[in-house]
Amino acid sequence: MTAIERQILLNQIAILEALIPIGSTGPDGTREMLRKRYRETAQLIREQSTSQGG
Repeated sequence: MTAIERQILLNQIAILEALIPIGSTGPDGTREMLRKRYRETAQLIREQSTSQGG
């Protein structure tokens, strides 16, 4: 992952963190979808950081 790709993902996490509180609730609501995307993105960042020794 390039530095630019990593920064884009970190920006995505920040946007998701800002949007989660205003999303609709429920199992199929926007909050759940945003949380899922947040977890996926955070996991990708962690995996890349680990594989690059950072």
